[in-house]
Amino acid sequence: MTLNSDWQRQYTGAMLELIRQELPQRIDAAEKAIYERLEQLKQAPAASAEELWALSDALRGLRVLAKAECSPQHFPAAGELPTGVAS
Repeated sequence: MTLNSDWQRQYTGAMLELIRQELPQRIDAAEKAIYERLEQLKQAPAASAEELWALSDALRGLRVLAKAECSPQHFPAAGELPTGVAS
């Protein structure tokens, strides 16, 4: 199976991003690349079911990542301790 490498590269970059401030932009770029690939596949006469599954799975993974790492609870206000850190 040959997959479009751009969406895979963007997805991997988002999933492996260690700098939280850059994570939202990485997630957005990966989602954009995935949706672009989905649009390309709509034009294809016989889209690969395996790639469609991989694209869907990647979108779910990005949503979980965004919810877990980009939610306000992970970014404490100045002077506050992050959730789960005892003073």
